Formats: sequence, C-alpha cells, structure tokens
Amino acid sequence: MKKRVYFDKCGEMKFISHLDLLRFFERLLAKSDIPVKYSEGFHPRPKMSFGNPISLGTEAYNEVMDFETDEEISNDEVLRRLNENAVLGFKVHKVEEVPRKSSIMEEFKDVIYEISGETQDMDKVEELLNRDEIIQLKEKRGKVTKRDLKARLKSFQRTGNTISLVIENMSPNSYLEIAEVEIQNVVIKRLGYNK
Repeated sequence: MKKRVYFDKCGEMKFISHLDLLRFFERLLAKSDIPVKYSEGFHPRPKMSFGNPISLGTEAYNEVMDFETDEEISNDEVLRRLNENAVLGFKVHKVEEVPRKSSIMEEFKDVIYEISGETQDMDKVEELLNRDEIIQLKEKRGKVTKRDLKARLKSFQRTGNTISLVIENMSPNSYLEIAEVEIQNVVIKRLGYNK
C-alpha cells in the first residue's frame, strides 16, 4: 500500500537540507509507529520518495512525500500520528492512498514559487523573466554548457515587490543568479505544485 503525505516545512525547519529531511522523516515514521516497508539488502531503507529537493532556507508548503506500508493503517491515523510526533515548523495536512505505480516526479513537475524582496531586486528579476531567452552558462571540467531556462518558466506575475512564478522541475535560484540578485536578500517560498 502506498500513501502520499502533503506537508508544510517552515519556520526553523526551512534550514534543514534535503538529506536531513529524509532522516527527519525516517525518525518521524519510526517514532509515530507507522508500519513502513523497507528495501532489501545490507542497508535496508524505508521505501520513501519525494518531489524536487527543497533549497536550504526556502519555506515549503503543500510538499509531497510517498511511502509504502506493509500493514493496513488508515489515512486519518497516519495524519494523526505524524502530527502528534512532529516538531515546530512541520505539519502534515493531508494523507491519501495512491496507486503503487504513481510517481511524484512525473505527476508534480510544475512548482509554484513566490519571491519577495526590495524593489531594485524585483525589477532585475522581472526584467530577466520578460526576456525571450534566459541563458545559463555552466562550466564543468573546462567545458562550457549553455541552456535556455525560459523553457522551464511556465508563467509569472508581479504584485508589488512579490513575484509569483511556476517553474518546471527546478528552483528559482538559477534565475536569481543570472539576474545578479543575492539569494540572502530575498525571501523564497515554495507553495506547492500545479498539477
């Protein structure tokens, strides 16, 4: 049986890395006495999967995580136990059963973000997002690769000093870097997915 958990990670929890989030979930499932199916082999791991990693320092809402159980347990019971044992800044608000073949990475591609900051920074980001091409150059082992990030940008809208955008399978950090906006000067929130 496969369960899908919808959760928020905010406040101090935004400072835990993706690897720490995996460990956090492992401990939370164990502490909540939820029957999780484990992989086989020398180092059995809980059968869990997540969407795109959440960048460090980004608050995330309506995030998704799948795990497999090897015993019958209701969705309401999973929700109750996880929230009873959770920490401040973490909350589960929905649990549902999904088909075993269901895949987060295939079903949740378009991520909704909100970026807020000073007017001059938001002007730079808006100008970049309005371009016909958003070229990112990356150097690896002396070889420079070029890709157009405009194709990943599904939509965006600016309201005051906040830009809401929908991007396919990536974080907005690359756009901020190209726009020459310091990540520490803005507030980034990940608000879930466009399905």
